[in-house]
Amino acid sequence: MKKSYEVVEKALVDALLKGEPQPGSHLASERDLAAQFSVSRATVREALLKLQKSGWISVQQRHATIVNNFWSQGDLELLSSIIRNSEHFPPDLASHLLELRLQFAPDYARRAVQNAPEQLQEHLLRSKRLSNGAGAISRYDWELHLNMAIWSGNKIYPLIMNSFADLYFKLRGEFFAREEYRREAREFYRALLQATTVRDADAAEAITRTGMQQRLETFKRHAAESGNPAVSF
Repeated sequence: MKKSYEVVEKALVDALLKGEPQPGSHLASERDLAAQFSVSRATVREALLKLQKSGWISVQQRHATIVNNFWSQGDLELLSSIIRNSEHFPPDLASHLLELRLQFAPDYARRAVQNAPEQLQEHLLRSKRLSNGAGAISRYDWELHLNMAIWSGNKIYPLIMNSFADLYFKLRGEFFAREEYRREAREFYRALLQATTVRDADAAEAITRTGMQQRLETFKRHAAESGNPAVSF
């Protein structure tokens, strides 16, 4: 069960994502927010401090709270706040995250084949024994990408991956619910295993780039077909 301040925080995040109010505008006063949510001002204050820490707003003593230009000034803490508080994740933002992964996944796949081919091959062999359930493939897929990020030797890649963990599982649960997408994933694992077995790092890079591009296009198609204004978790 969510604490009172978490309920307020979630509601304000949803409103801010909708542009209510716009960046640069004043947020409602503590008194007005307390009345709106039927909570104490102390509860509202706690929620506002959480939002300030995440980069949404700037709380000023004895002055109105300002909504930050969070898309320009925010960081991974803001993204974590969106993932934690949003029931309806903006599909364009989810698409942008997949585009980001398209940029670095091919590199960590290539590096993983170069640095830890035996470990990667062993992990990929496990895909042959996977059940066809969405949950099993989702967990395996996450472990594969996280391990490749670790085996790449680039210490930043695992940090980026772990920052997106909650969102990944939310998106994967919906994504892998379709048989078509599970089949595409298995084909990717098979191709990557072949490249890893012969220690072809360049092929692993190309296979991963193609696979991630395919997932991005599939996600966009799914979002368009669903007709939903946001990805619902």
